[in-house]
Amino acid sequence: MILELDTSLLETLNISINQLVFISLVLNENQNNYQDILKLLSRVKEEEIQELIQRNIIIKAYLNNGVSYKLSDDIINSIKQKQDSMFDEFYETFPVYVIRPDGTKGFLRANVNKCRKEYNRIVGKSRSMHEHIIKCLQYELDDKIRTGKLGYMKTMWKWLTQHEWECYEEQLQINNQEEYSYGTDIL
Repeated sequence: MILELDTSLLETLNISINQLVFISLVLNENQNNYQDILKLLSRVKEEEIQELIQRNIIIKAYLNNGVSYKLSDDIINSIKQKQDSMFDEFYETFPVYVIRPDGTKGFLRANVNKCRKEYNRIVGKSRSMHEHIIKCLQYELDDKIRTGKLGYMKTMWKWLTQHEWECYEEQLQINNQEEYSYGTDIL
């Protein structure tokens, strides 16, 4: 089981690493392998869970066949604001318009609400995925400016739905490897 942890919650909520793992499990909605979850939960002390409940971070609900945990509305709103700020950073990085090869202006940042939903669906709560997409976008912009092809930039909606950052992942990786190995070859 792979579980992504948002370590910024450690400081913002002032919680332990075990509590962070527990919150991440509550956040993770596709929990297929229950044995892995039980192994993780067995390492979280009951006192740590009780503290989260007392601080109104987690809400405990009793179901007919067991106990269920969910995040409080305050924490959900705080996480949603972080997601919105990630999209806002992406939105600010994306160009407003370009001059198309035929001389017309092409506006690229239309359908903001649809783009926000799509971006949040793609990125989820993953800060690393957000940073990766921003790096790929920045690389694409630099490449298009350098080659004079900025006029062919896709709209934000198409860029997101067609996973355009994937076209630049490999180029970005190769470019980073060349930077690190510069000057190591002997001619």
